[in-house]
Amino acid sequence: MDIVQEITCWSIFKGFDLYEFMARFVIRIIFPMVKWYVDRELGKLGHNTEGKGPLGIRVHDEKEFYLRLFVGRHTGLFEAHMDKVCTINDVKAMAISGLQSTKTLAFMHPLSTILDRFNLQSRSKAWQVGAEHYDLGNDLFETILCKNLLYTCAYWRNSSDLESAQIAKMDLVARKLKLKPGMKVLDIGFGYGALDYHLAKHYGVSVVAISISKGQIQHATKLCDGLPVEFRICDYRDLNEKFDRIAVIGMMEHVGHKNYREFFKVCNRCLTDDGFMLLHTIGNNDRNILGFDYWCHKYIFPNGCIPYYLQVCKAIEDVFLIEDWQNFGYDYYKTLAAWEVKFEENWDKLAPKYGERFHRMWHIYLNCAQAFFQTRSYQLWQIVLSKRGVEGGYESVR
Repeated sequence: MDIVQEITCWSIFKGFDLYEFMARFVIRIIFPMVKWYVDRELGKLGHNTEGKGPLGIRVHDEKEFYLRLFVGRHTGLFEAHMDKVCTINDVKAMAISGLQSTKTLAFMHPLSTILDRFNLQSRSKAWQVGAEHYDLGNDLFETILCKNLLYTCAYWRNSSDLESAQIAKMDLVARKLKLKPGMKVLDIGFGYGALDYHLAKHYGVSVVAISISKGQIQHATKLCDGLPVEFRICDYRDLNEKFDRIAVIGMMEHVGHKNYREFFKVCNRCLTDDGFMLLHTIGNNDRNILGFDYWCHKYIFPNGCIPYYLQVCKAIEDVFLIEDWQNFGYDYYKTLAAWEVKFEENWDKLAPKYGERFHRMWHIYLNCAQAFFQTRSYQLWQIVLSKRGVEGGYESVR
């Protein structure tokens, strides 16, 4: 099945490349009509090509700009900004305007809808995001993240800075899991190992942590030296041992909706009958917002897919009981804003290695992500699950 799907996806990509190649010739012939159409579609979203105000776009290469937007829509616009074909005055303002419009879906790249129907997170593709994003370079993440290198949403309820908010998030996870010394914990998607260090050192548990990122394990292993923490590079589907608790922090976005059911069944298989599982994930409760975005897939998170709440609930049905569901999505806006400040303040150190195109690309990424959470289009969920329900009820914390 994977081979058939890969051939199909390859054919779709090649077909679209051919369409774009042919369109370049045709569009030059009917350029006035193309320009009118693109300006009309941008106008529906409140944007303009006169460079006026926050929603203005300054066009530097007119024919290339309109060709890219006609063929690639929002992906074409972002690529034009990355390649200096145009300059978007305010990326975040433009993203907010788009998210607040009912016309957004019509301006999405056509492959966003098509590829959302495929299982892009199969075994053969699961490793791609590790190699292309999480292994970009420790220097990048050391520059923009907190000192503990946590690349997930912080918890700002009683915090005023990124460092303390990330520690608060780790303690929140530990308290919701109701950890006790001697427990065995599974961490699916360990990042740089900060959570595993924190749980082992401060809560007296042993941890088995897995990931598909080969670039992070060296840092994580060094950090947890001397603690009862074991790191493994493996696919979650290969797990088959018992744990008292399971933590899944910022990894569900890489599972894909075609695999949710299998994912939860694996977690059920690996959890003791009286154990808890905590799922910390970005989420979406608006069916008009696609879980898969082609620009993000192409440049930031290959094969990434934001969970839709109905898909998650359907996958959990008859596998787990939901004990608690907390949403603190606005905290991710604050987290991303803190990362962007650090990214821009330290860009001069990163520029020689990564270049200006990467700078403009990550500016789009960080600002669009902020827009999703600032407008509450995306959420941040922490869901606590048990296999059979807690006798007497589960008492949650905040």
